[in-house]
Order: sequence, then C-alpha cells, then structure tokens
Amino acid sequence: MAIKYVSEHDTPDDPGGLIRHVLDMGPEFPGPAEDVLLAWMLRLSDGQDAAAAARRLIDGYGIAGGSAVEGPLGKLIRLLHQTAHCAPAHIPARRGGRARRRDS
Repeated sequence: MAIKYVSEHDTPDDPGGLIRHVLDMGPEFPGPAEDVLLAWMLRLSDGQDAAAAARRLIDGYGIAGGSAVEGPLGKLIRLLHQTAHCAPAHIPARRGGRARRRDS
C-alpha cells in the first residue's frame, strides 16, 4: 500500500514535504535535526539514493550556502550536505522470511 501525503510540497525527494516544512519554520524550528533527517530518510522509497535526493533538495530549496545558518535548522542543513556527499550504500536485499535453525 502506497502512502499518500497531503502536503502540497510532497515530492519523491521530500516525501510529505518534511524538509520543506522545517525550512519554512526557519529559526523557530526547535529540532532535533537528527530526528528530522532520520524521518526523511525513512520516508524515501525503497532503493532511492538518499545522497542524490539530498543533492536535489539542496539545489531545489536553495540551501547550498546554508552553512552560516545557526541552531537546529543549521544543523539539519549541514546534515543534508553531509548526506549529499555520502557514497550510496550497497546493502544486499533480504531473501525470504525466517532463517532456518540448524539443530546440532
């Protein structure tokens, strides 16, 4: 079942417009930035490259020079920049349900 977000800012790179919402809050964003970043990553579709999505958000939301922003919002922007420069993880897909137990 696909999740349908009602935000007008909902995009594949920003599901539910979470990052846009925090940016709109500006200095009123109380944090924690790490929780927002994790929530954003968990909302991305399976197999989506978080680094590429972060790069597109940085460009699209005009936060390329956001290192001067202070507080929790600045921390979120810096975390997005760090995410944008990470190599994609190559995690093998899980196969099947439970692992079989071996009786010795």
